[in-house]
Amino acid sequence: MVNTAVLFETFARPKYARQVFEQIKKAQPKKLYFYSNKARIGYPEEMKNNEEIRSWVKEIDWDCELYTFFRDEYVDVYVSTFGAIDWVFRNEEEAIVLEDDCVPSQAFFMYCEHFLNKYKNDKRICVISGDNYVEGLDYDGADHVITSSFFMFGWASWRDRWINADFNIDVKHIIENEHIFEKYFIGDTRKVKFWKSYYKNIYDFLNKTHCWDYMFSLNCIRQKTYVVAPIEHLVQNVGIVGTHAPGKENATNKSIDLEKKNYQVTNKIINVIPNKVYDELSFNILFNYPFSLKSRMKRLVRPVVRPIKGILKYFSCYK
Repeated sequence: MVNTAVLFETFARPKYARQVFEQIKKAQPKKLYFYSNKARIGYPEEMKNNEEIRSWVKEIDWDCELYTFFRDEYVDVYVSTFGAIDWVFRNEEEAIVLEDDCVPSQAFFMYCEHFLNKYKNDKRICVISGDNYVEGLDYDGADHVITSSFFMFGWASWRDRWINADFNIDVKHIIENEHIFEKYFIGDTRKVKFWKSYYKNIYDFLNKTHCWDYMFSLNCIRQKTYVVAPIEHLVQNVGIVGTHAPGKENATNKSIDLEKKNYQVTNKIINVIPNKVYDELSFNILFNYPFSLKSRMKRLVRPVVRPIKGILKYFSCYK
């Protein structure tokens, strides 16, 4: 049984959400926060799927404190996802967060609980991520890695990190005037240039939506905090298959052993600074670096023009 509260975010995709829910049922969290955005009026299939997912609360047959947040009206994905996460952290000191297409292994829950406890009072860490897209790296006996890569497809954090973030910051100001990337990626001109270009292309989008994962990541960068990542990939993003990358397995949706229950903990002490080798490899894998500047810019503007689910699904606002 999982002692940490689990947030399950849903909408109207039972095919994906069912896979996540089955893993949650096996983990049997003591506290489950079940969130559901309302289906849009005039979309019969969506309304049917939405009601089906909400009915799953009847399947909770273990000793569990169940909390539900079923919206009465539809809200856009940005308001919806932020509202769900804010709901759980307003009520819990720490929580595990799962969206409806992020299928966790059983080991993911053990991993999150261990490192939530380990880094609870270390404010240099802002997120416990369940994602690792780098294969074959020698971690020299360590059971986790510190990274500046904000992968949050199945993650955990603490209330104080969440409420300490300002989701209404002036993105243009902090990037151009506070030079947050220069201060964070010290000496790494490649990443500084890449991320400044990326965010400059989505200023208007962020000012309009305040998309939670972009804004949360920016706050962590601004505060010079980092992410804990596992030494093996623990969450499969099934929502990518069948949409913009039909049937294709890539870094973000590669298959994992969902039934593996234990995460190997070695307790080897490591420095709380980003692992540069891991960061370089993960950056290259997820963003197919290097590209020509022209090619990169074409990819950078896609989130504004057309939501993507492929290799550039670095953030999860797009559903």
